[in-house]
Amino acid sequence: MCEKSPLPTPVLVVVVGGHGAVVGWPLVIPGDPPLVGVPLHRSRRTLELIRQERAFSINLVKNAERAYEIFGKPGERKLERWGHVSRCRSAPCLALGDAARVVECVYKGEVEVGDHVVVLCHAVAGYGCGEYAVWDPCNASRRRPAE
Repeated sequence: MCEKSPLPTPVLVVVVGGHGAVVGWPLVIPGDPPLVGVPLHRSRRTLELIRQERAFSINLVKNAERAYEIFGKPGERKLERWGHVSRCRSAPCLALGDAARVVECVYKGEVEVGDHVVVLCHAVAGYGCGEYAVWDPCNASRRRPAE
C-alpha cells in the first residue's frame, strides 16, 4: 500500500469561517440533497469550527502545491494568503473564489472512526467544471532508484 492511502484523491480544501484546511478523501452518498462525508482528525481546528459554524465549503483546487503550502499546516490568515475568496451562493459560508469546483455544505452530523471524525453534510449547492489537482499516494512516495 502506498503511504497511508491506497487511492488517489482530489486535493480538497475545506473553508469554514475564516479558516481553511486540506482534507482527505470524501464520501458521497447520492440523495436529494446528496450527503457528503469529510474525514477530519479529531484534534483539528477545522472540526471545531464546523461544529460552531454549521456550514462550510469544499473546494477542489488546481494548484496542489500551493494548497498544501497554505492550507496543509497550522497557521493564521490562510484565506488572506490564498487571496481569492468569495461568498457561497446558497449556504452561509465562504469559498475559494478561484476553485475549479465548489460544494457548499450544511452540517448534518458526524461519525467517529478511530482517531478521525467523518463530518456529514448536505451538499446544498455545487458549481464549477474546471480541472482540479489529484494527489496520488503512489507517485508521491516514489523514490529514485539507487544507481
